[in-house]
Amino acid sequence: MIDKKYIVMSKFGHGDRFMMEKAFTKREDANTYAKLMIDTKEYDDINYFCFEQTMDYNFYWNVPAPKKADVDEDDIPF
Repeated sequence: MIDKKYIVMSKFGHGDRFMMEKAFTKREDANTYAKLMIDTKEYDDINYFCFEQTMDYNFYWNVPAPKKADVDEDDIPF
């Protein structure tokens, strides 16, 4: 499975919600897509944004945190 961590989202100037457009594996592809969408001028008053997913929560929560010698299982100091 290939991670698509660059997500192009759009938002109308009068709105407060982001809409997902498309996800990409490379930032250059996301930038190209956003440029094409901007150039088509399909909608007035729309902005495009690139969101980068920097953390894989499945990986993050499955990696055990290092234990400290002076705390117990609940992170309470001795």
